Amino acid sequence: MSTRYEEGEGMGAGSLPYLPVRFVADESNCSFLWRVAGIQGVGVDFLLSELGDGAGQGALPPHLAEVFLSASAADRLAAMLSLPARRLRWALPHLREVHLLPGEQARWQWPWRPLDRYLVPACGLCAAARSGGWGEVWQVSRERWRICERHGRFTHIYQRKPGGVDLSRLPESVRAHHVRGRLERRFGPTGVVLSADAFAIVGWWWRSMPGVRQWVGRAELAGLGVQNAETAWLVVYPEAVRVARALLRYERQRAVQADGPWVGAESRLLGDLSEVARSLALPSRVWRVPVAEWLDRHRRCILASGRDGAGRRVSLPVTALVHQGDEEPTSSSTCLPWEWTDLSERV
Repeated sequence: MSTRYEEGEGMGAGSLPYLPVRFVADESNCSFLWRVAGIQGVGVDFLLSELGDGAGQGALPPHLAEVFLSASAADRLAAMLSLPARRLRWALPHLREVHLLPGEQARWQWPWRPLDRYLVPACGLCAAARSGGWGEVWQVSRERWRICERHGRFTHIYQRKPGGVDLSRLPESVRAHHVRGRLERRFGPTGVVLSADAFAIVGWWWRSMPGVRQWVGRAELAGLGVQNAETAWLVVYPEAVRVARALLRYERQRAVQADGPWVGAESRLLGDLSEVARSLALPSRVWRVPVAEWLDRHRRCILASGRDGAGRRVSLPVTALVHQGDEEPTSSSTCLPWEWTDLSERV
């Protein structure tokens, strides 16, 4: 990479000013630093040396890892860009307090450990508008995929070409995404884990019968591979949300009837799910298998309780024991014991 600065010239807060860099929502530190370096016309290793001590480490591409900074290094970066430190830390999720490296020394680190979140490429239209010509932008995501609601693009960690999937031909999946968002905002972690369970159930159906007419039709309309596990989220999204709503109704009904009997709740749940299965032409021997597993796990659970605004004790929606303790649940926080998107794993 060519450089605008002669060797030995610093470009920190006290030297030549940096060119401005536009923010992209939820961008990773690594992606942002590569863009900063590219827009200035310098190498990433040189930029990192300006931020502090890296203990002999070298730069890694943003699709492979994340870089973490100490508070002093983050402040140096803000000063270089002539930005308030608070604004920079607000813009980059991994510059917030909980993710900063400890200590007062200005330093950075590429830890070789799994991240709590995934690194997912941004929508191609967002990247084109805000990347400064650098190319792909990588975002921090709680899922292995993202949907850009502004441009209607679906991106995932293993996509074969940049830009993402155009969702204009999948209006059912877009509507399902909005419904899921409303459910999760209303019911919080309970809504998130039940959505995860719903995707696991419908994903099991998809793995067993990927040739379902609706799923094949959606995949073909959007130009997707019929058996592409990373884009199957889109293909099964409408049915997954229908299943999530049914699971949530069941759990809420059980919360109202804390001491049972729950036969009525189970009967309604099975009726709701049989309707979804019928719309897909799934035989009973297929659709009932993951549902039976889910019911077995959710029968063996503790009843949660809390207090309302007036201080009265109230029952809360039930969650399975395996869901307890999920501080920030994601679409992988299912209580079911299979990974439906891993085609090497049996379900």
